[in-house]
Amino acid sequence: MPNPVIEITNLSKSFGAIQATQDLSLTLNFGEIHALIGPNGAGKSTLIKQITGYIQPDQGQIRFLGQAINQLSPANRAKSGLAQTFQVSSLIMEYSCVDNLLLVVQARSGSSFSFFAAVRDDQRLLAQAHNYLEQVGLSERHHLPASALSHGERRQLEIAMALALEPKAFLLDEPMAGMDPAGVKNLIERLKEMRLQAPILLIEHDMAAVFALADRITVLDYGRIIATGSVDSIRNNEQVQTAYLGVAP
Repeated sequence: MPNPVIEITNLSKSFGAIQATQDLSLTLNFGEIHALIGPNGAGKSTLIKQITGYIQPDQGQIRFLGQAINQLSPANRAKSGLAQTFQVSSLIMEYSCVDNLLLVVQARSGSSFSFFAAVRDDQRLLAQAHNYLEQVGLSERHHLPASALSHGERRQLEIAMALALEPKAFLLDEPMAGMDPAGVKNLIERLKEMRLQAPILLIEHDMAAVFALADRITVLDYGRIIATGSVDSIRNNEQVQTAYLGVAP
């Protein structure tokens, strides 16, 4: 079995009396979508922030592509190939869709941001930006500012920006939040394609989407793992049904 892309071992984090992460261990393997579910306050977003370096764990180890990354800054973790989308939008609202993509493509290419005006005339970088917009279905909206997009379209643009980083792993924090059914259906298909580029650690409350996408599901409750397994095993797990899926014991 190949080495995991992300390997988390015995991770713990407390905020005063609140145990946000309790001796947590999990892996993200090549080619898979591993969904992380649980009630609000279960510690899902805190775990993602520990992986990306915005929160330091009290104990435990995080390895990415076989290398320990606990001491790396968020910027260096991103440079190493971790791409994240957030619950709160990170778009520059006054910039057009293609300009938001160009910022990412430019940064990945190592160009200086002081010459961004010139980058708009760089046909090679422009072609890359338009390609990522096409992948998420936003080609016809390329000229619009992000502020003019619908909520679902903004999430699609964030996915395009994550793709443009050409990462080794995607960390997606509730990408379908606030989307209408058509947007969710579209994004499910996009995520199925994205997994071919890099594995996905997915936080999502839309259980129909999780069941449609996930190879494995890990369930958190009060910062600890109560179950990990296939879609069928999680559906039929009585402890999960009680803690999260709303089925009485």
